Parts: sequence; structure tokens; C-alpha cells
Amino acid sequence: MGCNKADRPSSDMKERIALCLFLALFLLRLKVCYSGTNPQRPSSKVQPPLVSSGAGSGLIVTPDFLPLNLGNRWIYSKTDSRFKKTEIIKVEIISTPILKWKTYYVFNHLPFIPALENAHNVLVRYDEETKRFLRLSPEGETPLFPVGEDVDAKFDVSVDENAKPVANRMSYMTCSDCQDSGIEIVLDRGIGPVAMEFTFSWGTENYELKSAEVNHRNFGERMESERVIKKEPKSGPVVSRADPNLSLEVEKKENGARLSFKVKNPTESFLSFNFTSSQTYDFVVREKASGFEIWRWSKGNYFSPVLRNLALLPEAEWKFEEVWDFKDNERNDIKHGAYEAIAILTTKEPHESTPVEIDFP
Repeated sequence: MGCNKADRPSSDMKERIALCLFLALFLLRLKVCYSGTNPQRPSSKVQPPLVSSGAGSGLIVTPDFLPLNLGNRWIYSKTDSRFKKTEIIKVEIISTPILKWKTYYVFNHLPFIPALENAHNVLVRYDEETKRFLRLSPEGETPLFPVGEDVDAKFDVSVDENAKPVANRMSYMTCSDCQDSGIEIVLDRGIGPVAMEFTFSWGTENYELKSAEVNHRNFGERMESERVIKKEPKSGPVVSRADPNLSLEVEKKENGARLSFKVKNPTESFLSFNFTSSQTYDFVVREKASGFEIWRWSKGNYFSPVLRNLALLPEAEWKFEEVWDFKDNERNDIKHGAYEAIAILTTKEPHESTPVEIDFP
């Protein structure tokens, strides 16, 4: 028996049935996949921020924790638990040489700084770039207060007897977790080291600041007379008063003479020179027979008036060169004849080289 066309499902109905079947299968598959997993609900707790493992490692050491100024001095009372004795120790900045355009401050000694217990004439400066105090050694510049895991040392805030931080005070500590060794140096802003404690297997050694004169201000007790302060032996002067070796060389050419001036330190100590202006050297040419000056290199140049102190390293030398173009101070050609040139180190008390003869032409 045949079917009527009206009994057959239309094409539109077929599409609806197919869509319903597709949706049913999709929902069934989604349910199976979701039930097969075990999703965890995100925790509502916020993770705590990471904290630096080195306490105090972020502290910045400013220059006023060890004020550097010529004449600053500190007097300490030193005691130790082994011999039960007390002695007076004086620390002072005795000179300010300039080496390679850097100003250093020379301490007579720093017996409470690691590795400098027996050193004298310690050159120190503060480096603005690294925010560190540096000392000059034969090997170059090294930190005055080394920090880091490799040396087991750090800066940290200082606390009082109630474990509360003390304002304007910090401590430099080495081997802080050790039982029978280590150092703590307490520094006050505007004063410097005020207390130090060394821990050894046999006991302790302590420094306590009794008085200080820092940047023309007095702290603590009145400064004691120089007679009662223990004199420390010196390994040798940092600044020598010897005269430098001066030499002048003249290389004559067709259109002029090249003048080469060398200043050499013949000693094993620093040579210190005081200048009253920004000028460091000069060259002068004069007639040999009469001594009349005909040319001076500095004539017409401007030098600002300023007090300077420069130091020449042991056995080192400075070299200055200029060219004389065979003209006088008025820019006129010189006459034929014999002349002599000298070089001058223009310190407060000038140093002159031995004259060198120049024949023209």
C-alpha cells in the first residue's frame, strides 16, 4: 500500500530532526567530558610577597656614616676581656691627596676595620656611583666594608636593648651567626664609628668612642691632650717633603720647538703639591745673554684662582708638552741668536727645571 505525500516528512522537518539529534549528542558528550574531570576551585588566598633573604642587604650607606674631612678625629677606649686592660686609640684624617683626579682621605690607621688591623696611612674615598667606601691598596681600589655571601658580611639596622631600630644608626657585621668569631661596627650618621666589638674564641675586644671632632663639631668628652694619646708607630710617611726630579727636553723643528716637561717622584712615598690656581705648569723662553724673557706659554691664558692639592704616586711621573712657534709674547718673529728655555711646576713655591739652550735659527 502506498503512502500519500502528506504522510511523508517534509525536507524542513528532516532538517529540524537532524539539528535536534546533533544538539542532543553534543550535550551528552559535553556532560561525559565534564564529569570525567575534577576541576579545583581557585584559591581565594593571596600569596605573600617574596622577601629578600639578606636582612639589611638593601640598606644604602651614605657618606655621612663615615664623614671624610681633613682634621676629623676620633678617640676610642679599647678594652679586651683577656688581659683586662684599657688603652686609648686615636684615629685621624691627616691628608687629602688627589690621585688620578680622585680625592682620597688618609687615615693614620683604622685598627677596627677587617684586614687593616696593623695597617697605617689608609687611603679612603666614598664612591657616589656604587654608594660604597673604597680604600686604595697596591692592587687597586677595594671596598672598605666588604659585603656579600662570599665574605659573610652585611649592613643591617642597629637595634636597642628592646630590639627596636635606632634612628640614624646602622651596623656592619661579619659572621653574624658565628658563636666565637665575628665583628660588629656601629656607625652613627654624622659622627662615624661609635662602637666596635670583636668576638674571638678567647673572648671579646671592644672599642668605645670617647670623643670626636667631626666637621668642626665636637662630640662626647672634651678632647684629651696629645700627651696622653698613645703614639702609634708609622710604617713610613705617606706624603714626602722631598723635591721632585724635573727634566726638560727640547725638540727643535722648522716651525717651532716642542717642549717636553717631566716631573718625577724619586721616592717610595707620595709627593704632595699645593697649587693656588688651576694652572699646573708653565714654559718660559728668555735670551741667554741678558736673561730677558721673550715668551711665556701661560701669557694670555686664563687660570681660575683655586686652592688645590695634588699627589704624585711613588716613582711615578707627570708629563706636560707644548710647542713654541719662535714668536715673542707680542706675536712678533724672534731675532737670530741664542735662547734658553725653562719649565716651571707652578706650585705655591714654584719648582724650575734646569735651562735648556735653543739656537735660532
